Amino acid sequence: MINKFYIVFFILILIFSGCSNNSKSSNTNNTNASSNTQEETVTNINNKLPFFDMKYVYKAVRVDKDSFSNALTNYYQDSYYSNIINRNKDFLNKKLVGDNDIKKYAIDFISNAYHYSYRDDISGDDLYADDFTPFYASEYIYVERNLALKKARDLLLSINNKDADIYFALFLSHMACDSLYCFPDLQNHLKDWKKSGGTNISMMIGIVGEYDNANEIYSNKMNLVNYIIEAPEDLRAEQLIADAFEKKFLKYISRNTGYLDVYNENNYNISSIIYEGTAHISSIGIIKDVLNTNIMNRYIRTYASGALNRNKIDPNIEYYENFYNIENTSPKEKYDEFADLYFLEFNKNTFVYAIENDKLKEVYYFNPLFIGNTRYAVYEADGIFNFRLGDDSKLTLAKTNAVKNNNLKDFVTNSNFITNGKFQSEEYAEYLNDILSFPLYYPNFFLCDINNDGKEEIMVTGTYDHSGGRGGIASYTLLLKDNLELDLESAAGKSINSSSKQGLNTYQKIYEEEGKNKMLLVDYQANTAQDIFTENGVVSVDEFTYKNYKFVPKLLWKADLIEKALKTDASFDMNKAGSDSDKAIVSDKTLRIADKLISGNYYREREKLNEDGKEKLLENRRLETKVIQDKQGNVEEIEKEMMNILEMK
Repeated sequence: MINKFYIVFFILILIFSGCSNNSKSSNTNNTNASSNTQEETVTNINNKLPFFDMKYVYKAVRVDKDSFSNALTNYYQDSYYSNIINRNKDFLNKKLVGDNDIKKYAIDFISNAYHYSYRDDISGDDLYADDFTPFYASEYIYVERNLALKKARDLLLSINNKDADIYFALFLSHMACDSLYCFPDLQNHLKDWKKSGGTNISMMIGIVGEYDNANEIYSNKMNLVNYIIEAPEDLRAEQLIADAFEKKFLKYISRNTGYLDVYNENNYNISSIIYEGTAHISSIGIIKDVLNTNIMNRYIRTYASGALNRNKIDPNIEYYENFYNIENTSPKEKYDEFADLYFLEFNKNTFVYAIENDKLKEVYYFNPLFIGNTRYAVYEADGIFNFRLGDDSKLTLAKTNAVKNNNLKDFVTNSNFITNGKFQSEEYAEYLNDILSFPLYYPNFFLCDINNDGKEEIMVTGTYDHSGGRGGIASYTLLLKDNLELDLESAAGKSINSSSKQGLNTYQKIYEEEGKNKMLLVDYQANTAQDIFTENGVVSVDEFTYKNYKFVPKLLWKADLIEKALKTDASFDMNKAGSDSDKAIVSDKTLRIADKLISGNYYREREKLNEDGKEKLLENRRLETKVIQDKQGNVEEIEKEMMNILEMK
């Protein structure tokens, strides 16, 4: 058994090692960047800091340490998680020497991490739990996985003579960690893969399921690889989504759960798309950090107060929470809850996009600075009919003869639904409901030579307005036997009555082509259709995609607005965090924000002073910084000191 006290000690060590590990790769292309620590930042006025990715940093533990340790132990010992979790830990601890060992074990680890990834889902009930400690432990495991993938990537990058397999594994290491978040790096790796003669993507295919089409999977993933290689430098998320949908690789770059920076502030949380109720209402669930309310309120008032109108501020929750509230207080306010939602990580941003009725609809972007306007882009759809006769609204309808209910007795035999010559509509609706799950209270009967044998068959059509779930109209056009029961025995009856294109969100048409009667059944929500033709007792069923759609994105924001997103980064170069206190600040959202506020106050005050005043202010700032450094990484003590500096209770 893993000793829980060892885990607590190990956590404190790795909070800091996460920072240093991040530094190695983040500065690969920033060798001339400033190396500011918190102490050095006080003298650097124009510090444009290099990017630092928080997904590689263990968060400071803000809950009871024993409870956290127990939760983490439970994950390590859980039969479902243990293999994946221990594989990550083993690789982090493995010492590899020599290019051959590095290549063998790093590629093997990356491949396994890609195909058998750790994931933790949030349910609607989880968001109302009294204690998020198990999720905080799960976030620790996500970071451990990210660091293991980063180690594998860094080791492969250290090999001088790289071959195609190494370049492809480097690409796959990003896909396993954060999809297309580091898109230029992925693109460069794949370009090098291609230059090295790479053609084999079997590392990306894995084991194909029994009911999956291996050729289709290979083709779609090859589309993804080629697309990344050929993508232009100015590729934007909304265009990527449209292209990926068309080329059928969108599902390979999307997520519905993960350790994600949903608010685009460089702060990660376990996040999931949640569907609830029979209506399948969608929402975005995010595990909240333990935060200092006063510091968060000051932060939002300082940097984002104008992002929401006063009438949008809910006084029943903390002020800052309004700027992180992505629940729909009115239908479709923040996103369309009746659509299916997905996360997309791309170019150091996280987007959410919506698909409704198998059609791209919208793209959303969340950040406290833009919380009042989350719709980033919409799609205009250009649909092309796949039906061999084109637009089915222009079909020539088949000749039919309506039969009124009062006259049914003249066209049926031995029917249990005709009593004393009168049609029993309620009994018939109940009969259909037992079979179809929907009643037809107002059936329309008619005669049609659907079998093309010169004999008219009795049929029925009707609709039912369904209010359950997401609602919709259930539509039916059915072939009957002479006694008005559904024909579920003949070849034509089975094909027509058992079709998935009968029922909710469907429609049917009987049309004439070259003197023959045929039937088109369409499920417009699933975007599929069937063309049924019966002659000489032989039934032909052609199933096809109803329409091919070309989605054209329309950007609703100014092109460069995303670059202004509010970040929770500290004021100093987090890549260079060296002291225990610097590392503690990096590991905690509250401390990073407080450091940002303190630094902002310092520079604003500095602009008002003469040279003597500036020197005195600088000396005072150095003293404040020294006090923080003397806390030697104690998160709670650093927070208290920062609140004193900010003159907050």
